[in-house]
Amino acid sequence: MASISDCSVYLPVWKIKREEIANHTGMPSMGGEKSVAHWDEDSITMAVEAAKRLKGNFDAVLFASTSSPFRIKQSASFVASALDLENAFTMDFSNSFRASTNALITANELVDSGKFERVLVVSADSIPTKPGSIYEQLYGDGAVALAVEKNGAAKIIGYHSAYQPLPGSWMLKDEFLSYDMRLDAIFGYASSIQRSAMSLLGKLGMSPMDFDRIIASAPDPKSYEGLVKAVGAKPEEFFFKRTGILGTAHPLFLLASQLEKTGRILLGGYGEGADVIAIEVSEPIQTNIGRMLESRKEMSYSDYLYNKGFIANRDAPDRPPITKLWREEKSVIRFYGMKCKKCGTVSYPISRRCVECGADDFEEVKLGERGRIYTFTIDYLVSPGNYVGDGAHPHCVAVVDLERGGRVLFEVTDTLTDFKGTECDAEVERTFRLLFEKNGFRYYGWKARPAR
Repeated sequence: MASISDCSVYLPVWKIKREEIANHTGMPSMGGEKSVAHWDEDSITMAVEAAKRLKGNFDAVLFASTSSPFRIKQSASFVASALDLENAFTMDFSNSFRASTNALITANELVDSGKFERVLVVSADSIPTKPGSIYEQLYGDGAVALAVEKNGAAKIIGYHSAYQPLPGSWMLKDEFLSYDMRLDAIFGYASSIQRSAMSLLGKLGMSPMDFDRIIASAPDPKSYEGLVKAVGAKPEEFFFKRTGILGTAHPLFLLASQLEKTGRILLGGYGEGADVIAIEVSEPIQTNIGRMLESRKEMSYSDYLYNKGFIANRDAPDRPPITKLWREEKSVIRFYGMKCKKCGTVSYPISRRCVECGADDFEEVKLGERGRIYTFTIDYLVSPGNYVGDGAHPHCVAVVDLERGGRVLFEVTDTLTDFKGTECDAEVERTFRLLFEKNGFRYYGWKARPAR
């Protein structure tokens, strides 16, 4: 069996209190708060944000999401390109809230076969929900990345997977999530998890008492607490009050919260059946989950509606063709610049000659992650993404001096109307985001945000 050697979590900088949602929709508050993606974030960008914190190379990328922005286009290949991985096997897992545990089981098999040394499992979701519905309060946005290899601190000691042909949670294409969650909660969840768990424990010759912690994704927090208490265990934090349910990323988010302690973990992923995975943590794995939870800002319901695209018209001017993005993939997506071999100047983007001395002898170099603002401007005539201005959400761009050389013009993101902290010499970091959408295609690239 393979092991988990590293883990990284990404939560958007924004969160909204459910009380704020309730005050504007009339739907009773479910208490707490949930995480909210910025307008230029989706499952692909959040997956990159989670994964880029893991060090080392990967020879396979498994991407799990129920909210991929593309109907036909592999998202895992986009993630691999943004991470600057060469010759990686890529694969998407979708259409189920247990797609992430499906991916983790597959990663275990790929490594266990000996054909792959290090596999990246990354799951992200930003599920579209209708304003004023219960699902608006139920689901949050986020991503989790795991490194799976032969030797690691958290060994996968077994798993069992079983399906259940229940209507369950479903969403038709181009619609909001809308289904009767009671069917899952009453007839599907507990029976599916218990059946898979008992089959796994039978194969391992163990009982629930042999595990220190039991965690499982669920249709709602009460279902999770009821399941764990039924086997005489103490429910671990479900994070509903702090993030909401992160779709198919939630099982891995719960796992991330438990990897910093040694012991045996029983992990369940639910969705028209269940995956149950037994994991033994021999050494604590330090994650960034605490920092992600702490470094967030509250938003209003009007800004929430703006981020989700319900208000403000995002009409984009004419943009370069898709072929230009393809030709400049190394510069735009992988983020390479050029270093002059004559004078040593680092510049971006890659061009035919050095911007300083004019020499045509240069090498392509990977640019730095962080930098400091040299100068910036805030423009109310256009909106973020260089869309037509709405007068309320300005477009902010900054010239940034990167830590390993190079001066780059970035759009500044993770801001809405308050630009406190955006000033000359302020530290920023680059982040993979949606640049704009035009003619039915989404263009991605790098922006700058205040360092987290």
